[in-house]
Amino acid sequence: MQYEVMSRYNARQASYQKEAPNTAIISITDPGTKTNSFYSQPWIVAILELQFFDVEKPKRGHISLEQAKEIAGFVKQNYTKVERIIVHCEYGQSRSAGIAAAISKYYEEHDSGIFGNKAYSPNKTCYFYVLNALNDKRK
Repeated sequence: MQYEVMSRYNARQASYQKEAPNTAIISITDPGTKTNSFYSQPWIVAILELQFFDVEKPKRGHISLEQAKEIAGFVKQNYTKVERIIVHCEYGQSRSAGIAAAISKYYEEHDSGIFGNKAYSPNKTCYFYVLNALNDKRK
């Protein structure tokens, strides 16, 4: 499984590829902004659109437990259908990196590809909320 962290712009540009592996997209944008737009492709299996701010300490506008559960459900529902998961946020450095790291930790049992990469500064609230939601035995 490939996990790709991208900026809003790069995720939109990726959707213009004529051929790509079957892909699920987790699209994170700031509240009050337009959601990202993707070119319709047969290889885009599913898109989950969420809005929350890039803040780590729990406060108004950060990722909610419900949103983390939505992400976990989306990933579990699509994991066997796709070869790639793209996670994007505005800049592709924090929220998306935290979410991709949690998915990698859950399925691959490591998150070093994200935490070991200096290009990313994973949002730890996103990481722990999503990892906990993925580990929730009730799902």
